[in-house]
Amino acid sequence: MAICSIKLKNFRNIKESDLKTDAPEVFFVAKNGQGKTNLLESIYFLCYGTSFRTREDSIMCHNNAEYMSASAIFKNTDEDINKIFISYDGKNKKIKFNDKIVHDRKDIIRNFPCIIFSHTDMEFVNGSPEKRRLFLDQTLSLYNPYYIDSMRNFKKILKSRNVLLKEKNTELLKIYNNQFIEISQEIQKKREEITEIFNPVFKEKFKEISESSYDIEMIYESSWKKLKTKKEISDYLESKELFEMTTGITGSGPHRDKLVFNFNNRDFSDIGSTGQMRLISLILRIMQADFYTKMTGRKPILLLDDVLLELDSGKREKVLNHLPEYEQAFFTFLPNEDYVIYNKENTIVYSVNNGVFEKIG
Repeated sequence: MAICSIKLKNFRNIKESDLKTDAPEVFFVAKNGQGKTNLLESIYFLCYGTSFRTREDSIMCHNNAEYMSASAIFKNTDEDINKIFISYDGKNKKIKFNDKIVHDRKDIIRNFPCIIFSHTDMEFVNGSPEKRRLFLDQTLSLYNPYYIDSMRNFKKILKSRNVLLKEKNTELLKIYNNQFIEISQEIQKKREEITEIFNPVFKEKFKEISESSYDIEMIYESSWKKLKTKKEISDYLESKELFEMTTGITGSGPHRDKLVFNFNNRDFSDIGSTGQMRLISLILRIMQADFYTKMTGRKPILLLDDVLLELDSGKREKVLNHLPEYEQAFFTFLPNEDYVIYNKENTIVYSVNNGVFEKIG
């Protein structure tokens, strides 16, 4: 599985480009603001039908253009060659896989899933509870399309329950409570299971790469952690009913749970350095990719967006040595970085200048 070529039109600052990328490693070298991250975003967009930077497709259109498109040819084997195409006309997004319309973007995730290493990953560690939960939900969604359905179903039920709270409809609330509890426990169980799997691996990798003795644990904190049965949760929701009716908001459940990095009973984000936060975020992505391969038997595509820049040479080397097995990797570098030392025999190198790509290696 490798991306052989990428064609873009009106994507961010890339007016038009057709790039050959048929190599295990592809480098994009440029100063900030020239378009190298935009190229990685286009790959992510083709993998998942959405961006890792925005939820608004219109923002990705070049200079407010009315139309933009991205396409790629990728191969699983020399005989199994496929094409993905996504366009946006200012109102509607169209996805085609081998010229056939795809109606649900979850159906393209398994084609060539990628793992993005970006600066915003630090929010998995020190961001809002929603941003931290996102790491778990992304990981589970990568290999399990049914989890995507569960999350969609949960959001619909949560939205309906909030409407009933605002309407003070106690009769229907009892019915929705049962549905809400059932889907919530399913999601919480999956998140708890994957956190338990990741925790020992995370502890080991952090100690090894950081060369510190910090014993940090990944903990999933459920807002219902002291409630063991459906009846206990139901009674709890009923006890909060009057208060929730005044706010119109469901105050507990998977949408209120937290992923915490615990050190001596404290959230490590309160005491750790920026460098340590960055290192943790890199380790999380490494584990995410490893877990995907373990569950599916397939290697992902890696997108690394300047994330090694903030590490000293020793830790940078350790992170590179710990990178998961990949089918293909795309790296971005600044011109003053010694990217040549990372070159391999077949590495393709592009320089980027204001959305224009020139092959230099």
